[in-house]
Amino acid sequence: MRKALRLFFILALATIPALLSAHPHMFLTSTAEFVWEKEKLSGCWIEWTFDQFFSADIIQAYDADGNGRFSAEETRQVYNGAFINLKNYYYFTFIRQGKNRTNPSSVTKFSAGIRNQKMWYRFFVDLSKSAPGELCFAVYDYTFFCDIRYPDAAPVKLTFDPAFVKPSYQIVENKEYPVYYNPLGAADDNTVYYTWKKGLQTYYPREIRITYAN
Repeated sequence: MRKALRLFFILALATIPALLSAHPHMFLTSTAEFVWEKEKLSGCWIEWTFDQFFSADIIQAYDADGNGRFSAEETRQVYNGAFINLKNYYYFTFIRQGKNRTNPSSVTKFSAGIRNQKMWYRFFVDLSKSAPGELCFAVYDYTFFCDIRYPDAAPVKLTFDPAFVKPSYQIVENKEYPVYYNPLGAADDNTVYYTWKKGLQTYYPREIRITYAN
């Protein structure tokens, strides 16, 4: 019973980040692979690698046969039990072109696995409707339950045909487009504030700034 209660607590935290927003309780690294089809930006593959403690709990919960990998059915259960609620938190994914700031309404091609005893998620964000020029892409948890970082080595990959497009990127802390959050918000408050109000605190996203032209 104690083991079951502990697992319930861990999964509850995984799906309701705002419960403990004062400081991070989960750590993960996030990489991005931007993919072009000829001259058009198709989308971005996001891959997250979780800390060993969260990984251990989720692996114990969903690797039912204990073989060190997720089958198709186990992956489906991970998706439904430990991932899909992130749609309420915009999949921690934020897109900006100029002053226009958006979030993906959905993601596709989800997969999960285990590497060196750490769990990873991989999913695809559709960017096919973005305009050519400059696109800024950031991954962060504005509730601060999760500490999300880009790794020092190879945080971004650009997959393209140089005969059609020659993109480049840089990672920039953007102080011109901050976001604000309510440190005393209710557990179900998933609001992203783009205008400062009394009581809100400021966060400057670290954006992956992609530049390309057709």
